[in-house]
Amino acid sequence: MKYKWFFYFLLIQLIVSCGSYHYSVVDMKGTLIEMNQEQGTQTEMQALVDKYKGSLDSEMSVVIGNSSEFMPYNRPESLLTNLTSDVMREYGNKHIPKGADIGIMNVNGHRASMPKGEITMGNLFEIYSFDNTIAFLELKGEDLSKIFDAYARKGGAGISSNAHLVVKDRKIVTATLDGKSIDKEKIYSVVTLDYLADGNDGMAAFKNAIKTYDTGITLRDIMIEYVREQTDQGKDISSVEDGRITIEQ
Repeated sequence: MKYKWFFYFLLIQLIVSCGSYHYSVVDMKGTLIEMNQEQGTQTEMQALVDKYKGSLDSEMSVVIGNSSEFMPYNRPESLLTNLTSDVMREYGNKHIPKGADIGIMNVNGHRASMPKGEITMGNLFEIYSFDNTIAFLELKGEDLSKIFDAYARKGGAGISSNAHLVVKDRKIVTATLDGKSIDKEKIYSVVTLDYLADGNDGMAAFKNAIKTYDTGITLRDIMIEYVREQTDQGKDISSVEDGRITIEQ
């Protein structure tokens, strides 16, 4: 590719810097410089790239689990969005004193499907390529209903299995949690992403949260942890489409 040298160079700089020190990126600027045949082979740069690329490839090829099936991501629900949302709620149940009422995830927070068979570290970096962090929200029922309204308008997204939405003509017909209708005055514990907690992707009602706590733990990290835990227990990674979001014609 024309610009591979530029991107490899950035990758190497990040690896070298992170290996010895702890920094926070406050600004980033860059310029594309085309490295073409006329400029000749950059021997020293190639050697440097090969050194770190080999190490990175080795780490990314490590198998950490096994998937029982191919899992795509799609609307209104899908195997992968269902899996991710359920793992998010499970994480909330472990770390929120009274547990999590619901896990909510956007479809495009995934960037690849889960393959059937061996799952490598690289697969999870590809699927969860963003550094979005897990956020815990305390949200009134009336605002949670607005989130469900947004789900209806966009045709579905990731939601944990204890929720059930029935949608018709892009409007909510019924919405329940654990078989109960949403209480507009009740405070619900929501596990979502910092990106959505900021009101992005149509989730503006999240900005009305009574409390928001950003854990600083990335979604990718909790998914890696989940896969490893399942593997340690001798289990494959699996998911189901269970009608948690139903679109009526």
